[in-house]
Amino acid sequence: MYSRLIIPIVLLLLTACGHVEETRSARQQQATEFNQRAQRAFQRGEYQVAAAFYENALQLDVAVENVNGIAINMLNLSRVNQTLGRPALAQRYLDSLLEDKALHYPPVHLAAAAAQKSLLLLQENDAAGAQVWVDKAAAYCTADCNLSGVIDNTRANIALQANDGDKALYWSERAAAENKGAAPLEYANALRLMASARLLKNEPGTVPDLLEEALDIDKSLGLPEKIRQDLLLLAQAHEKLGHIELAAQFRDRASRIAATELK
Repeated sequence: MYSRLIIPIVLLLLTACGHVEETRSARQQQATEFNQRAQRAFQRGEYQVAAAFYENALQLDVAVENVNGIAINMLNLSRVNQTLGRPALAQRYLDSLLEDKALHYPPVHLAAAAAQKSLLLLQENDAAGAQVWVDKAAAYCTADCNLSGVIDNTRANIALQANDGDKALYWSERAAAENKGAAPLEYANALRLMASARLLKNEPGTVPDLLEEALDIDKSLGLPEKIRQDLLLLAQAHEKLGHIELAAQFRDRASRIAATELK
């Protein structure tokens, strides 16, 4: 039986140095250092440490009204808390960014926050709310916005939740084309979504090739949870193809990764 795997949004963790400045205050430099240390901690799987560093960076950026830094650190704090299984706190960081009436954030950061909020709502089975926020993300994503592939992956996730294989395949294929060669993490997500859509449509023939490509990318990036998802979908595909023993091997490999409790 096909089982959906809702793919969490995978916006790349951002560093707080998104534009060149002729001069940077000591506090801005310190905030950037905290942000970079947080990113390294996150990549090591030290999520509590990452959250503390991002919070330190956020406080410094708030103190000097570094608007880009504030947005980046709130987005990253939402991502970390989502990973830690704290969706309510992750939502609060996004809402603080999206509902701020005093500061004006670049549209690309608002697009990222809206897309991330959409997937958080989808994980809470609020498909209607997820649709509203992905549409807002698309509206924010105008000039100088490189998040079209993220937004299309989000739309594919929403379609999967609704059991609409055709629409999920359409959006995931668009996302794959947009992300290939530019954003490996999002490209792998698109491949996984394409595979899920094919399974939903009972078209498993091309699924193993899609997932093997995603698996290679996720291994190169060192992402245990993504690797586990690839293996589980490979198990489903091979089971549909009648390869029962091979399907069992993929499930065994996935269970070993799950046992490590690494994400």
